[in-house]
Amino acid sequence: MAYIPSGPDEERFLKNFDPTKYRNPAVAADTALFAVDDQGISILLIRRGGYPYKGRWALPGGFVNIDEDVFDSAARELQEETGLERTYFEQVFVWGRPDRDPRQRVITVSFAGLVDRSKMQAAAGDDAAEADWFRLSDYKSTQENGMTITRYTLTGSETLYPIVTYPAGQIQKITVVQNGGLAFDHPESIAYSFEYLRRRAGEGFLDLAFDEEQMKELAQKALML
Repeated sequence: MAYIPSGPDEERFLKNFDPTKYRNPAVAADTALFAVDDQGISILLIRRGGYPYKGRWALPGGFVNIDEDVFDSAARELQEETGLERTYFEQVFVWGRPDRDPRQRVITVSFAGLVDRSKMQAAAGDDAAEADWFRLSDYKSTQENGMTITRYTLTGSETLYPIVTYPAGQIQKITVVQNGGLAFDHPESIAYSFEYLRRRAGEGFLDLAFDEEQMKELAQKALML
């Protein structure tokens, strides 16, 4: 529904408002799409075909169009870069560190989903040079001097070993220790998304993501690692 001004004063204000008065960041959206089978849990990554981080692995995503809802942008980028149609996913976090993208100030809204891997065949498209499922394993967190340090392994076309850290109990302050071959702040985004799905699994997420009870049980087991 279009916004209706409260009266003539607000109409004049809106007419005269100058959006160039403030420098505006670009907005992007990406998706951590996890998949479950009887071997465990995987995540879909694309190898970047262009700069920056050319050749690095990343979550599928990209810039939001000016006339596009952020949720629709995430679904579109997922389809364009991997060939996968929209699945059920939820907004997880907003990444806004000023220096997170060397091109310009970019704020990224991240989403996470969980699917049946046997029903998902990914193929690279758009500016993705390659798309592949990476098996997530050896996900371990330790506590050191008030900090949580999380290490995990991603095994696909190659093996990646990211390490992230955050103050204990404050995962929203997560930062990277070792990118392990991932682009941008995606080592943090993957760990954050995985923790989000772990929490949401007990809050009805699995009922929204899967119809089959067997898949719900597999997912529950896979998220516990």
